[in-house]
Parts: sequence; structure tokens; C-alpha cells
Amino acid sequence: MGHPLEEIIENTDRFVLIGDSSEDRFPAMSFHNYISVGKPFYCLDMGGLTESRGGSKGRKVYTSVAEIPEDRSELAVIWVKPRTAPKAVDLAHEAGCTKIWFSFGSGHRDAVARARQLGMEVVEIGRCPVYYMKDQIPACKAHTMVVKLSGSYRRPPQLNADAKRRELF
Repeated sequence: MGHPLEEIIENTDRFVLIGDSSEDRFPAMSFHNYISVGKPFYCLDMGGLTESRGGSKGRKVYTSVAEIPEDRSELAVIWVKPRTAPKAVDLAHEAGCTKIWFSFGSGHRDAVARARQLGMEVVEIGRCPVYYMKDQIPACKAHTMVVKLSGSYRRPPQLNADAKRRELF
């Protein structure tokens, strides 16, 4: 593996994916990719959604940390609006996660500070974990190709919430 983010996502089993359907931030495409390639994860929706949307419509989604089975790992992937991100960090911490990956638009400085205050390791702020997976559905492969062509893929993990955004390319 060449990039540190490849190692993190490929070597993590049963991570927790946190979205918020009440704010139109349910990560349906990523959810579908993880299901399609067999990547183990649990999805927690802060908006109360109990079944997935999109290409993997109807799959189980949890609405509280207490519902999530105990066999999750240390990683949480946050996919919410910035104003909701600190609460998502608290849920990840409650779930026993020690590492946080903030996906598109979720890495607000308050959420990053909250994660660090709780002793959590921030592994990325901005890029989608699917970029760094070996197996991807065609739509994600196309998006990853654009990221690679832009040069953003090779850059080190973004750990500064105040840095210039480089989320989509």
C-alpha cells in the first residue's frame, strides 16, 4: 500500500459510518459502495433513518449507539453537516471509536477540536474513504480517477481543519 489512508481504510474492520438524514447528509453512495464490495461497517443515522437509501436501499441503519453490535473497530467516518459534526464526534466516542475520518464537508474546526479534546486521533479531514479502497463500484472508481488526476490523492492526510479544502479533487 502506498498511501497512509489506504492502510487505514483497508486494515479497518466494521467501522462506524455516521450520517444525518434529517440534514440530507445520508452517505448513500458510500454506503452502497461498502455494501457492494463487502466492506464491513455499521451505519448510524442521527436523523432517525432505519433503512438505507440509494443503491442499497432497505439495508439496516442504526439510530443509536446502543443498537450497534459490539464488534465494531476504532474508526468512525463522519458524514454530516459542519454544525452537526461535534455531536457526531460525541456519538463516535460513545461507540468506543478512537479514530475519526471526517468526510466531505464534515471537518469543522469545532468538531476537530472536540475529537482531539476527547483524545481521538483525526486521520483525515475532507476526503472520502472510498477513494482509498482497492474495490469500488464504477461511479466511485470514476470519482477516484478524477481525484488521482488532480494530484489530491497523493497528498498526505489533511489534519488541519483551517487548511484550504481539498475534498472533491
